[in-house]
Amino acid sequence: MSLLVNTALFLNTHTHRIDGKGRVSFPAPFRTAVDSRNSQGLVIFRSLVDPAIEGMTVERLQQMASALESFPPFAPERAYFETAIFGAAQALLYDGEGRCSLPKSLLDQVGITTDVAFLGRGATFQIWEPQALERRRIESIEAIRVGTVPFPVLPAGVL
Repeated sequence: MSLLVNTALFLNTHTHRIDGKGRVSFPAPFRTAVDSRNSQGLVIFRSLVDPAIEGMTVERLQQMASALESFPPFAPERAYFETAIFGAAQALLYDGEGRCSLPKSLLDQVGITTDVAFLGRGATFQIWEPQALERRRIESIEAIRVGTVPFPVLPAGVL
């Protein structure tokens, strides 16, 4: 749990339209979360498990790099993660008005054309095609409701 203490917290879902120049407004609450932590910046890459783009602060990516240090230097598992994540990660920059440009290649890979949904996931965020995200939201709520996905047991005194 201590790994998340100094991490920006991304909350809620924000849907925005891509403008004629290929820019989209990066959610103001996300900008506040990043700026309040004096983050070194943001990175994005294609999700390994969802039809979405993963996003996080550079600091969170550094935490992931540290976690991979638990593998031996030339372990295949480590190489897979390093190739899939670090080999694909790219900076996400936003201007003074909060607009950012998402790479067309990434948008095409996840089926985003005109609107994007930024999904806060705590220490990270994802960028989805809005209708795909709505389907996932319904699926997620149902899985939790019927007990398919139980909530993890928290250590005593956490809440």
